Amino acid sequence: MKFLSFYRDTFFNRLILSHTALAVVLLGLAGGYLYTQANQMMVNEIARDSQSRLVTAKDYVERSLLQKYEDNLRNKVIPTIFTRNNSNLNYLLDNEWVGNLDLILSLQQDLDSFRKTSEGASNITVYFHKGNYVVNSDLFFENPENSKDFGFIGQLSQIAPNRWMIRTLPDGKQVMTYVVKLPYGIGSSSPKGYLYVDVDLEYLKQAVAKIITSSFERFYIFDANGNVLLQTAGENPEEVGLLQQAIGSGKTVSKISDSVRGTIVLSHLAGSKSELGWTYAIVRPMNSFVLDSKRMKTKIFVACCLVLVFGLAVSYLISKRFYLPMKKLIQHVRNLYQPGLNPGHANEYMIIGSALHFMGQKIVSLESQAKKNEMKNLVLGASLGLVHVDGLQQECRYQVVHAQLIEGDSEKLKMRYEQFDRTVPYEVVCLNSQEVAIIYFLDSRTEMDDDIVAAELDKIKDEVRGELRFGAGIGTSVVSPEKIPLSYRVAHQAYRYRFMYGPEAIILHSKISAFDPKPPLIPLATFQNTLKAGDVEGANLFIDEFAAILMERNMQLESVELALLQLVSALYETIIELGLQQIVPPSNLFDELKKDTLADTMASIRRLSERIGVHVRDSVKHKQAEVIFKLKAYIDEHLHEELSLNVLSEVASLAPAYISTLFGEVMNESFTEYVTRIRLEKAACLLREDDKLSVTEIAALVGYRNLQYFHVKFKARFGITPVQYRQTKPTASATN
Repeated sequence: MKFLSFYRDTFFNRLILSHTALAVVLLGLAGGYLYTQANQMMVNEIARDSQSRLVTAKDYVERSLLQKYEDNLRNKVIPTIFTRNNSNLNYLLDNEWVGNLDLILSLQQDLDSFRKTSEGASNITVYFHKGNYVVNSDLFFENPENSKDFGFIGQLSQIAPNRWMIRTLPDGKQVMTYVVKLPYGIGSSSPKGYLYVDVDLEYLKQAVAKIITSSFERFYIFDANGNVLLQTAGENPEEVGLLQQAIGSGKTVSKISDSVRGTIVLSHLAGSKSELGWTYAIVRPMNSFVLDSKRMKTKIFVACCLVLVFGLAVSYLISKRFYLPMKKLIQHVRNLYQPGLNPGHANEYMIIGSALHFMGQKIVSLESQAKKNEMKNLVLGASLGLVHVDGLQQECRYQVVHAQLIEGDSEKLKMRYEQFDRTVPYEVVCLNSQEVAIIYFLDSRTEMDDDIVAAELDKIKDEVRGELRFGAGIGTSVVSPEKIPLSYRVAHQAYRYRFMYGPEAIILHSKISAFDPKPPLIPLATFQNTLKAGDVEGANLFIDEFAAILMERNMQLESVELALLQLVSALYETIIELGLQQIVPPSNLFDELKKDTLADTMASIRRLSERIGVHVRDSVKHKQAEVIFKLKAYIDEHLHEELSLNVLSEVASLAPAYISTLFGEVMNESFTEYVTRIRLEKAACLLREDDKLSVTEIAALVGYRNLQYFHVKFKARFGITPVQYRQTKPTASATN
């Protein structure tokens, strides 16, 4: 019996030991598997992180760093050069440089302005086939062979346009170059010239290096042929060779170990995922991850031991206390959520059911919020391919309205908008507290006039008057949800015309797109002369006529702003000529005078001009100025006659020498200089406006009896002969 008892005790102990041994085997297998997976997980984690960072680097390089230069070329440089100075670039593309140095100088100033405002841009160059000459942001070469870029210019016809390439300048500096055919947008047609911009490669390296978080990591960019375009570290041919082999093998991640560098992970992003066909690669050492891996392995071993020690006890407790998990679950639910049930009549399943119902409502609320966020991202173009985009109406056109709240908030506008019956389906998207986007879903089978949308917005404004005030811009209609951001941007651009029509205006892009892009030709010298004469009423009359022209001619906003800038520049010039800087400091004058609306801007200009006019009128030199301006009027009316100081002496009953002195003090130029300038400007005006008059007749009308002398004087002032000047005036096709 003692032996049997001892045997039973031993058997029980052996049974426990057997279970323990089984647990050790299972835990050993599980621990070994986890140990192996820990190493693989580390490599996979580095690979995933590297791929994510490579995508970020690609987006930063192609959509931010390089895209800004392309956007500046498309949206600023080329539009500015094509529209400024009567499209001087188009003219130069069709003409040689001889006789057009003033246009070339204007073009060079535009190029230099772009270079200075584009960080990293080292040069911007235009090559003209016609005349075979080159203009860059620094110099003008009438012969391309004199340019250091002569070799590159000779290869422009063989270079694919609108693509970035790397090249080395004659001075040894490396740049990335972007080439555009001219005229812009001609496609495969034979170009009349080329425009290319050089970006300092060292600047790009420094910019890309900012996204590398560790000095041990190395970042590379390869072109479509596998050549290195950019690298953040020093030259390492061996490493470049390893990367090129990895890229050629098609594996996005490779792990390499050696005795010198340890273990490194090579990752690259295939060129098919790049809009430019470039391959992005990163080299990362695993040394910084090894300690984490060892700690993880130690934790696995400790966890296995703890499971082994407490396994039997936990199993016993689980079998004896099955209800404890349920009890803990209920307690946890009550801590997180207090259901509206009577504890005395509610069991565990009712509590759990109530909690699930509450979570369901929460999920519905979160889905609603997610839809709002996704619609907002859709309108702003932040993300496409969203879940709720599929929920938009299909087989229709979309038209977006940008509404700006002046009084009230966007949520209230959305609530009030949804209370009214609408003839057109819509979706209201609150972008922020003061901005709303309204998406209209238009029937693609019928054409809906923009005026219908505008009328509906006006009706809403009337219905919410007293509660809300807003203005809006109406964009173009588009045929797919992916183009909704384009319609919104157009609507937002249209609302900029509130400067002309007021903050509560409803502005249609379809109307403003047909506006005249040319600024008006207004004789600003008249305005300057009225100020110099202290004629406040005349200055106010000129400002009223100026404002009326800006409002009545339906000009584009940029043209209005340019006209205002010209007016302020004339005012600025008058302040300097009259020496009134101590009264009206001219620094940042345009920014100080420009207000939110055209009316307010003209009012601020009027106040300043009145101040100047009153000062001039009350100044000591006013009487002298009256005499000179009287003589100036006489000169303007008798240009065709002989004019001299003796003639003016008889008109003003003053000594010729005194008239000469007064003329220089008041007009800041001598009598002879003034008469010559006025005669030549009058001649230029007649050449532009009256094709029926011959050059000889025009010379006689402005007081020149000797035609050859007239030619000499005219060319000395304008750089070209009268005949050439008449031939270069803008034609109807060029100005439209």
